[in-house]
Amino acid sequence: MKKIIRLSLVISILIVSSMSIYAQANHPYSSYMGQTPPGSIPQIFAPGIISLDNRFETYPTFSPDGKEMFFSVVNASWTTGKIFCTQERNGNWTTPQVADFSNNNYYNLESFITPDGNKQFFTSNRPPSLNTDIWMIERASDTTWTNPVRLSSPVNSNTVDGSACVTNNGTLYLKSLRGGGIGGSILYRSRLIDTVYSQVENLGNIIHTVSGESEPFMAPDESYLIFISESRSGGYEGWDLWICFNNNDSTWSAPINMGPNINTTNDEYGPRVTLDGQYLFFTRENRGNTMDIYWVSASIIDSLKQVVTEIKDIKNQIPESIRIYQNYPNPFNPTTKISWQSSVSGWQTLKVYDVLGKEVATLVDEFKPAGSYESEFDAINISSGIYFYVFKTNNFFDQKKMIVLK
Repeated sequence: MKKIIRLSLVISILIVSSMSIYAQANHPYSSYMGQTPPGSIPQIFAPGIISLDNRFETYPTFSPDGKEMFFSVVNASWTTGKIFCTQERNGNWTTPQVADFSNNNYYNLESFITPDGNKQFFTSNRPPSLNTDIWMIERASDTTWTNPVRLSSPVNSNTVDGSACVTNNGTLYLKSLRGGGIGGSILYRSRLIDTVYSQVENLGNIIHTVSGESEPFMAPDESYLIFISESRSGGYEGWDLWICFNNNDSTWSAPINMGPNINTTNDEYGPRVTLDGQYLFFTRENRGNTMDIYWVSASIIDSLKQVVTEIKDIKNQIPESIRIYQNYPNPFNPTTKISWQSSVSGWQTLKVYDVLGKEVATLVDEFKPAGSYESEFDAINISSGIYFYVFKTNNFFDQKKMIVLK
């Protein structure tokens, strides 16, 4: 008797038949301290040189040519912070030293070099700042910078501001507590108009939740946004990296978690993509114990964009009778029922995997007599994206793709 696999769609999981494949990009130059470029699995960057066992490093930023690097060093309690610098000179990298503009007893971190390489923004609580503010220095030569200048209102406010990121057209993105954000900050932008930053704008409810979002990295062409969130539904515990894409109509796609290769039960934060578009840098911290800078091939961004595109296409094809309208950010818990019939006894397995091949759930793994069966998968604890279910018996195999919509 022919084996039959039936998949019952319940509201927000759809099954399609293709599979996303991650591609590894080639890097155009071999700066980055001569380190072996990573693939799709994040690696600690420059262990023993930048990432030290007895030091907490975070927030890396590179000059456009990749030959100058700044990064922050903090203590376990985040009460102190200094910005370090290293440069490539005649083929050799200098020993990282505290940058001149950071050599004080104040809080200094989150440096970001603009795409043209001429300015650097960072966060500090030095006077006259009452909390943390965004400060700026300008390049004076290949190896020196001007004295820091505190950005005026409306960029800085009377509360916590920081995590500056600047795009090709000069627009500045930042985090701030000025507007609420229960449990966290809210993301804003300020456009550069005639060399002056305009009033800040909230990035809107598609991105924000009551749990709070922080540390934006906006692509230089503003095609995608990576940010962090600590308790957004579908995360992996702790701070995670999330991404959304520009829909080219002044709207953003719904953010999706960047997945288990990037995010863990530890904290991940401080996203930076190099100007050549080849590498994603971020920090992974086991709170109070270890904190290191990681890097990974930025091809994951293209893969996640494909996921978002497929989700959008599938949403547009859903019959009106089962289309979901969600009042964001209220969470929705999708389920799907997988039914099958077997004419012979034997060992049967039914498992769910993510796009990287990591097992998400085991629904069935046991000997079963001939008969009809059904299993329900609850996707409450996974983020939107593409997954697979794989069904196996002694002589049968079936694999389908599931798109989880939240």
